[in-house]
Amino acid sequence: MRTAHMRGMRDPTQMQKIRHALLLPIAALAACFVGHSGAGAELTFGFTPVLGQSATQAEFDPLMEYLSGAIGQKFSLYVAKDYGDLRTMMESGAVDVGSFSPFAYVDAARGGKVRIIAQSLIDGSGTYRGLIVARRDSGLTSLADLAGKKFAFVDAKSASGYVYPRAMLLEKGIRPDTVFSEVIFAGDHRKVIAAVLGRRVDAGAIYDGAIRIAKNAGARTEDLVILASTDPIPHDAIAVRSGLDPVLVRRIQAALVGMVKTDAGRGLFAASKKGLTGFALAEDSLYDPVRRTARSADLR
Repeated sequence: MRTAHMRGMRDPTQMQKIRHALLLPIAALAACFVGHSGAGAELTFGFTPVLGQSATQAEFDPLMEYLSGAIGQKFSLYVAKDYGDLRTMMESGAVDVGSFSPFAYVDAARGGKVRIIAQSLIDGSGTYRGLIVARRDSGLTSLADLAGKKFAFVDAKSASGYVYPRAMLLEKGIRPDTVFSEVIFAGDHRKVIAAVLGRRVDAGAIYDGAIRIAKNAGARTEDLVILASTDPIPHDAIAVRSGLDPVLVRRIQAALVGMVKTDAGRGLFAASKKGLTGFALAEDSLYDPVRRTARSADLR
């Protein structure tokens, strides 16, 4: 003889309610995974603060709008607090795509949690140079004149603002750790230029395109003199975080590389203050010269 409890458990309606209750947590968990990297999820594109926070925001907000339309998923912009912050954010999964300055990319690639898909092109070129600049009226005419002077680098993970200039100085027998009376890390190229022009330092390291950007912003760049120029450096690496849907990655890569073929993309490039003219396919080996230069600069 069956009890009332047994009969209740066999009731189809009650069993359906139980199954529904058990499935709810599983469905919610699945939704979390789909929402994080699947179709329709918002994607975050991060940038190292090469131009400073506000200028980077103004430069790349239009790119977010373009990619949102091209991919069919909303892109939001993240400007990293410093050069190392972007790696941290991508490894945590908080940022999906990142534009790394060259040495910041090399550093991030060591962790094995980012993968390169493209590189930036500036003025049609895949490379640029680092510069050491001083005020024209400073009396400085060569690297040898820097002994005992105050010097500004950008960031310890900046290729043009630290790694390449450091390697160049060491090659000339000038040890940056001991030759200067004071060294500061300004945080971005714009701040280095401001420090030099404002006489807070005697000289500083920047990338070549920073002079044009500073001039367009009203800085008296005609008061600067270039003391030296580094070897060519590959432009910024565009990488994706590990775990991002491969189909989505291919769509993002195709959208970036194909921008130059669209009217909207060409309009965006024409308005770029940084001189961005496109994106090209790239592999990790493109940044091997950066690794070699870092070793010659006594950096890992």
